[in-house]
This record gives sequence, structure tokens and C-alpha cells, in this order.
Amino acid sequence: YEAHNILTEQGSMGFLLLAVGFVEFCTNAVLVEVSKGESDREAGDFSLDPLKFLQGKSAEDVNRMKLRELLNGRLAMLAFGGVATQTALSDATHGFPYF
Repeated sequence: YEAHNILTEQGSMGFLLLAVGFVEFCTNAVLVEVSKGESDREAGDFSLDPLKFLQGKSAEDVNRMKLRELLNGRLAMLAFGGVATQTALSDATHGFPYF
């Protein structure tokens, strides 16, 4: 539970706030375009496919891969929540992240 206080004293949390704020500011213009109907970009689609996994795939295959990615992300969030909860509730001599 001390990590937040330590990072705040170091100044790392301030840098993190600035970095995240900058990314949010830069991507906010696209959200305004989508809300006005000026862009047909789907929510969460950043056109990031550097290895061309979806190139030449049918719409059904693309939708199946998107669903798999969504479910994988949800499973990862549940797993991390379990690790954090176990760390907070246990009397282990070591803390998260177990390194």
C-alpha cells in the first residue's frame, strides 16, 4: 500500500498524469468526429495491425478475432483483480508483484 506514496514523493505520478493527459488530449479529436458522425471509425478500432493478421480475412473472421481479443482482455482484468485481492487479504511475507 506504500507504492502510491513513494511514487508521489518521487514525482513519477506527476509524470504519469502528464503522459496520460497528453494521450487523452491527442485522441479526443477523433471522439468528437465520431460523435458528430464525421468519421465511421468503430469504438476501440485504432487500426493497429502491424503483423497483418486481419488482412484478407472475411468480415466474419474479423469479428471473431475482435470478440476473442475482447474476451482475452476481460479475462486478464479478472486475473489481475484476483492477484491484487489475494495480495491485499493475505498475510504473506512478500508483496505484489512477487518479483
